[in-house]
Amino acid sequence: MLRGLPTRRWGVICLAPSEMLFPAPRAVVQFSLRISKMILVGDIGGTNARFAIAMETDSKKIVISDYEKFKTREFKQFDELLEKFVVGIKHKPHKAILAVAGPVKDGKAKFTNQNWLVDNKLIEEKCRISSVEIVNDFAAMAMAVPKVGEEGFIEINRGEAHADAPILVSGPGTGFGSCILVSQGNSWRTLPCEGGHSLFSPRDETQIELVRILQRSNPNISVENFCGGKGLNDLVQAVCELKGHEYQELSPHEILEKSVTGEEPYASTCTIRAEAIMSSLANMALVTGARGGVIIAGGVAKHLVNFLSSKNALEAFTSVWPHNDMLKNIPIKLLIEPTAPLLGAAAFGFTRN
Repeated sequence: MLRGLPTRRWGVICLAPSEMLFPAPRAVVQFSLRISKMILVGDIGGTNARFAIAMETDSKKIVISDYEKFKTREFKQFDELLEKFVVGIKHKPHKAILAVAGPVKDGKAKFTNQNWLVDNKLIEEKCRISSVEIVNDFAAMAMAVPKVGEEGFIEINRGEAHADAPILVSGPGTGFGSCILVSQGNSWRTLPCEGGHSLFSPRDETQIELVRILQRSNPNISVENFCGGKGLNDLVQAVCELKGHEYQELSPHEILEKSVTGEEPYASTCTIRAEAIMSSLANMALVTGARGGVIIAGGVAKHLVNFLSSKNALEAFTSVWPHNDMLKNIPIKLLIEPTAPLLGAAAFGFTRN
């Protein structure tokens, strides 16, 4: 946990954690704790959707069970995806909290990177759930931050958190999410924002040239276009043109694998991308006054840990004159807890019960 954050947090028991190294079929897990509340929680991104049942015990522990992961591209509508999960679970919750990748208004969300409209009323009717609440995915990610132990983070910059200052939770997945987390006494308030759709600001000649190449097809290159997963192949192609490599379209996973071995142009692309992520986070930290810390989150970030923690990447964050000293003192941590968005969604639900 970041220094400056209150040490009080809910306990967490993950009965079926995500990203397991072996298949985990659903199971009824026996435990002695008496469950007092149960919520369906979901984390729906541009590539994957994850669902689980979250339960709160009388001792305020959160139990995550019945975890299941789906590929979003396999479903035409979101309702079909959720219905498949609901049909398969034994205990039917009366409440659902769904974290989605996009802005939320009046119980509806239009996915930023998926042609879906999610409507809480339609879901309540179709899936026979009494109450459905939709929240921004990075708001859920932010709500998880005070609940995750030190083992759920990798420290990139130690710094010193200001206890009452905002915390920025942001980073690349399919897109590039962002949310501000503010302490309010013994509780937390989330302020989701669309920092990933702000224009990308190149910081050196290489990035300037890459932006010029990318602008041939899109005049407005955003942080998400340059740093997000959806634009990764476009960035690789631009790097190939700039450095004289032959371009081959690969999956993001293949690109990351090749980059780790130092193969070009993939290693250069991931290095450039990591520095771009860190400089973009510095800009957001200055705008939001995030002296409470910066939490790098998102499905892509944890796979870039070696690049994001490099000396050059950290310098890309701290070298923004005249506020170098302020930025050097901001704690930066990478959130690696795989159940964080589900835990954060549960935190919303149990807080509002």
